Amino acid sequence: MLALAVLAWAGPTAADPLRFRIQPEASEITFRATSRLMNADGHFARLSGDVVVDPAVITGARITLTIDAASLDTGIEMRDRHLRSADFFEVERFPTIVFQSVRVESAGRRATVVGRLTLHGVTREIAVPVDVQATNTALVASGEIIVNRGEYAMNYNSFLNPIGNEVRVGFTFRARVP
Repeated sequence: MLALAVLAWAGPTAADPLRFRIQPEASEITFRATSRLMNADGHFARLSGDVVVDPAVITGARITLTIDAASLDTGIEMRDRHLRSADFFEVERFPTIVFQSVRVESAGRRATVVGRLTLHGVTREIAVPVDVQATNTALVASGEIIVNRGEYAMNYNSFLNPIGNEVRVGFTFRARVP
């Protein structure tokens, strides 16, 4: 998704594509799921990815992002174990969450990156609005999307503590040209 942001940038007119590598230690992916008793706020600690873009043809950018599903952290170990289980992410079977761009539509510092999100073994096409700041050596992309967990076969629900289907996912990616 960070890579998504690169696309919106109107950079130099160089013909050679630039490769920006996401800096995991300077980037973040957060989530918020709502429930009757206690919302689940958390983040993913391990991610990687890159954006390859010819600044003269932003709409041709290629973005790949991989998230280690087991790296989720809500600050409550018992809840984290449950989220990693077959009721939700099923990390033993589906260890990664992957986003790959299909196309980019840009307008100045804003872009919409359309791509395939693979989560819990289900791949769906999504559109991700992104704010982008970029130079020839660095990129910062941020945004927020709503993911419907039911569309990704995560249908667990508790009678005592019903969980909302919509999960708010926020991200800020920082990337550099190696």
